[in-house]
Amino acid sequence: MRSGHADRLRRALLFGRLPAHAGNRRHPLPAGLCEELEQEYCWVSMRSEQQVAAADGSLKHLLRLHDGEAIEAVALPGTTAPSACLSSQVGCAVACTFCASGLHGVVRNLHAHEFLEQVVLLRRARPLRRLVLMGAGEPTHNLGNLANALEVLRNEGEIGPRHVMVSTVGPAAAIQRLAELGRRFTLALSLHALDQELRAQLIPTQAHVAPLDLLQAADAYAARSGRAYQLEWVLLGGVNDSNAQARDLAAALRGRRVHVSLIRWNPVAELDQLQPSGVAQAEAFAARLHGAGVSCRLRLTVGGDSDAACGQLRRRAQLA
Repeated sequence: MRSGHADRLRRALLFGRLPAHAGNRRHPLPAGLCEELEQEYCWVSMRSEQQVAAADGSLKHLLRLHDGEAIEAVALPGTTAPSACLSSQVGCAVACTFCASGLHGVVRNLHAHEFLEQVVLLRRARPLRRLVLMGAGEPTHNLGNLANALEVLRNEGEIGPRHVMVSTVGPAAAIQRLAELGRRFTLALSLHALDQELRAQLIPTQAHVAPLDLLQAADAYAARSGRAYQLEWVLLGGVNDSNAQARDLAAALRGRRVHVSLIRWNPVAELDQLQPSGVAQAEAFAARLHGAGVSCRLRLTVGGDSDAACGQLRRRAQLA
């Protein structure tokens, strides 16, 4: 096969197209080649086993991998910059006490091609221009494969670093490793509490990490990348949603280049000791941040009627 044909096939695949649709009038592929390729080769190693649509326009996929394991990927609603949330691992080692992804630990890292294949399969259903690495897994635990996949997407998939957000719980060294890649990704810091003891209860594997150290590392990342970072805060009723906690967070963020993304916790059946913040309390928390001059948004729970929280659809498939 000529290299030009291979280039067009590879790009077509990254946009969710099969070989039959890789050519065009100006650069057609040889007659019979596309049919032969589709018959002889497997173009993706995973399949979309289940799709669950939500009333808000999100579409959640349960993706079955070549080894029988499963992950989730979500196409998010949006018209100007359609986006998707991707997984980075099968399971998760972080074990946040409010998240379904880590209920049974981590099975393995995803390979670089499995990051790309999530994009391929999601693009078969709808356009995709922006990625958020907030699905199952801790992206910085699989940074090499992630970086390789994002390099391919930048060069051939029309998704550059400015259209990629990478989430991490830390520690500070993980944020430093992201910075050392030299890409201008948007950093999303998964914080959830300023008090170290409380954060240790929410994320026991990060008990040794001081939240203020994470903020300093995120500041350094913002200075190096030239991009403000996002701070993620899942609102848990009676845990981290008080007026005093909002006041303290606003004080800690004063003068920092940060946007706060608040979201009410999406309940997980196995974690019935927790509850989401009430709507009024969540709105009051956001209002206190706004009043203190902090850039902040109280997000709607996307896909709330489709097992939206990370790991829930995979968990349901495991229990079936």
